[in-house]
Amino acid sequence: MAGGLVRIALKKAFSDGTVAIDLDPLSLLLRLCAAVPAPRFHTVRYAGVLASASKLRPKIIPKRGSVQDGDDSAESEPPKKKGCRYWPWAELMARTFELDVTVCPKCSGRLVLVALVQQPANVTRLLRPLGEPTEAPARAPPRPPPYYRGPVIRRLTGTDLAVA
Repeated sequence: MAGGLVRIALKKAFSDGTVAIDLDPLSLLLRLCAAVPAPRFHTVRYAGVLASASKLRPKIIPKRGSVQDGDDSAESEPPKKKGCRYWPWAELMARTFELDVTVCPKCSGRLVLVALVQQPANVTRLLRPLGEPTEAPARAPPRPPPYYRGPVIRRLTGTDLAVA
């Protein structure tokens, strides 16, 4: 579309007669990102008797291990044990990056955690002989949000923030 805008056609017209919305690509991405739920965030909420804190819920929801209407598969499978959600850091690294951090890259021997250094004085004492920096790098200043740079937002606010 002209001016680098993206047109979104609406299924039904708004009450004011709008049938399409013109957005710049950045504003479109921001709106799409806002529609994606956060990780492990439930998008379906139950209320009343089906709510998790309801006192009547156990009376209407079947038990997990119960057999329903001739289903024989539940009897043959042993019940799953609910385990701890803790994952050791080495397993997380192997799962995430496909990198086995417990194997030495030189000799392929097994690496073992010897010590965990937490005191700043000890960290400095160990890093200085290795020639590594002992101070944390300075943080870069935060960038302004890109939301205000879009031409649609400039039209809505009446001010051109890119020029100001």
